[in-house]
Amino acid sequence: MGQFEIVVGQLVGFFIMLMVGYGCVRVRLYGQKALDGMCSLLLSVLIPLLVFSNAVDGTTREQLINNRGDIVLTIIMYALLIAVFFVVARVLRLRGNRSHIFQCSMIFGNAGFIGIPILLSLFGKEAALFVALMSFVDQTILWTYGVWLCDPVPENGTPRKSVSASEKVPLIERTLGLLRRFINPAFVGNMTALILILLGVQLPSIVLAPLQKIGAMATPMSLIYLGGLFALTKWWTVLKRYELYVGMLVKMIAFPLGFYALLNAIAGFLPMPVTHDMILMITLVSALPTMTTIAMFTGRTNNMPEYGVGFVLVTTLCSLITLTIVSAVVL
Repeated sequence: MGQFEIVVGQLVGFFIMLMVGYGCVRVRLYGQKALDGMCSLLLSVLIPLLVFSNAVDGTTREQLINNRGDIVLTIIMYALLIAVFFVVARVLRLRGNRSHIFQCSMIFGNAGFIGIPILLSLFGKEAALFVALMSFVDQTILWTYGVWLCDPVPENGTPRKSVSASEKVPLIERTLGLLRRFINPAFVGNMTALILILLGVQLPSIVLAPLQKIGAMATPMSLIYLGGLFALTKWWTVLKRYELYVGMLVKMIAFPLGFYALLNAIAGFLPMPVTHDMILMITLVSALPTMTTIAMFTGRTNNMPEYGVGFVLVTTLCSLITLTIVSAVVL
């Protein structure tokens, strides 16, 4: 019951902040223009500072090296999630933007608002280090592959502009252009934190404390933003999408249980120590509902925002049941 109560508490807080954003838009305190500015602030300042300040806070080079098993397990999880939902999207015959956003919604879980409080309450200090190391992989993949998945792509039937030989862009320029898309504030913040830790540089508390306070604004503001999108988008249309129900069954029940069994089977063959608690923590992370940042990505590019918002809302509600099922089996 402990974990059930934690999830309920997080959901209550989630919906209070969500409803604040919803109410502000409904009473016309602000509208789409303000939401666009809020989204830019979150993606360019608040979330990058949150990622950076949490990563460098007390994490040492020795901890990074000695607990590299956490990083390896996170890489394995994301590799499997990406492969599984690429196949699921193909089997369900999803195409274009719908396929990409479906995959992104199922790959990235809401560790920040739901996962971290659960892990800290169950595993204490060990979970704090696990979250710090996991975030390096998590945020790097989110702000590269996740950003790419949420960028609009030409739909079937959309004519492509023909390019003459003189207009063709050299391969090196196309490669650099692709890399520039991945250079964003959160990715830079994550890499900067990693470099500082490897160099053994510790930020003084007089600098770190205000950065953490600014970054802490990301969670309530992201939920207020999501509530505003909730008021302005037809999010309920996602309830008619069959892939929502298939995706939740696979992502939030079948995958974590299968992943747990796989890790227990291969733990002894990995080239670094992997404890049972590490396996339990990464299993719970793999079962989390859709990350709220996905709704921001789709809202920023106006790429099926109702689809992204709908996945966040519905999977979060259903996680009350699915996390309880997964916990009952593995804990």
